Amino acid sequence: MIKKGCISMVKEIISGKLPAVLKSPTPIVLEFGTSKCPECRQLKSIVNHLSDDFEDKVEIYYVDIDKVPEVQGIYEVNDLPTMILIKDGKSQDKLVGPHSEEEINDFLQQ
Repeated sequence: MIKKGCISMVKEIISGKLPAVLKSPTPIVLEFGTSKCPECRQLKSIVNHLSDDFEDKVEIYYVDIDKVPEVQGIYEVNDLPTMILIKDGKSQDKLVGPHSEEEINDFLQQ
């Protein structure tokens, strides 16, 4: 459930924009999914719900693999949904599959 009146802090990666995103000094989380995947929609809802709590701590980007499949290949994402934590331009951790809100919250706090 999304908080009433909440504006999602999750941005969407569009083709060609990943290099600029990776230059951010703030840790980044890439959330990989597709609208056809029920687990991806569930994860997206949870991340949107949590996103404003992490506004100054981490930048969260949604990657729709149907729209930007090249990003999926760069990070070797084979299963959906997947979240990847990136610090200083390098992959640090990965969360694959459906998870509880508490597990996702813990992942985002790293």
